[in-house]
Amino acid sequence: MMKYIFGLLIIALVSCQESDSTLTPEKIVDKAIAYSGKSKLNTTILKFDFRKYTYKAIPTCDGFRFERISKTKPVRDVLVNEKLKRYYSDSLVKLADSTAFSYYESVNSVHYFTQLPLRLKDDAVNLSYLGKEEIQDQTYHKVQVRFSEEGGGVDFEDVFIYWFDVKDFSMDYLAYSFIVNEGGLRFRKAINRRTIEGIVFQDYENYKPKKKSKNLEGLADLFENDELELLSVIENKAIELTPAELNCK
Repeated sequence: MMKYIFGLLIIALVSCQESDSTLTPEKIVDKAIAYSGKSKLNTTILKFDFRKYTYKAIPTCDGFRFERISKTKPVRDVLVNEKLKRYYSDSLVKLADSTAFSYYESVNSVHYFTQLPLRLKDDAVNLSYLGKEEIQDQTYHKVQVRFSEEGGGVDFEDVFIYWFDVKDFSMDYLAYSFIVNEGGLRFRKAINRRTIEGIVFQDYENYKPKKKSKNLEGLADLFENDELELLSVIENKAIELTPAELNCK
């Protein structure tokens, strides 16, 4: 009987190892999206409040239309196909290129993080598996993201790392390096996870290294050793979901 039980344990262990060996970063992302329910955003209008603005992500037959509406002024920013237009009382405002770029960065960034991990299926995304890593006694799949220049947007040189729980594939942590504004590193921990109409949303604690560093892959260790400084809390509030009326042919 003991030999039979031992045999079953060996089979289970081998099966688990075989499963891990065939688990590509693409499959990990697919499982993370399935856990999050974020694929529903392809047919659902998402509206939420973040700080001084209301944001809307509207799926269309040609991709997403992203909007940011001021709560205090009659100002609306609209981002379509990586081009931003600003409206004041529904009149188009002419913007300098540098100003339009700044608004684009701000609007796109908020929507990007809100749609994760769905955006990891974008055509310009290049995934690499970095193995497993433990954070606060929990084991994670560690996946790196780089972007192709074509289709990767103005920030295509940024590098991201995501940590997905090995059991349910929840996206519990992320980190990234950026070049604009003298560059730097950020590390985010997911908090306040909740499910609304089948879609998982979460807020984040946003950290940076206490000492200047370029070691993106080492940020989880810095977090464990209390060597990160809390910069802000990223909170999306008043989330509303509405079915989108799409008639694509």
